[in-house]
Amino acid sequence: MIYSIVPFEQLYYSENKQERIEVVINGEKVILMRNDNNTYTVERLISTNPKVYLNPEFTPGNRIIAITSEKEGPEVKWEIITDGLRLT
Repeated sequence: MIYSIVPFEQLYYSENKQERIEVVINGEKVILMRNDNNTYTVERLISTNPKVYLNPEFTPGNRIIAITSEKEGPEVKWEIITDGLRLT
């Protein structure tokens, strides 16, 4: 067992590099991993507020869809999917 602050991905190199992006969802910084079917999976939450970690929408493994709206501007709206249900 390795106890380290270094992410697992950096310790063990993998040829399978998946795209990761850092976004702000509902005011909280989240790292998302891109899936093959144009969805994203929550990989990590970055926050200093302990209450945010209790919010089920930021649970690692949740799937998220990015929805862009050209009428409202360049901002991206994120829609969370849990067990096939969409939460807004």
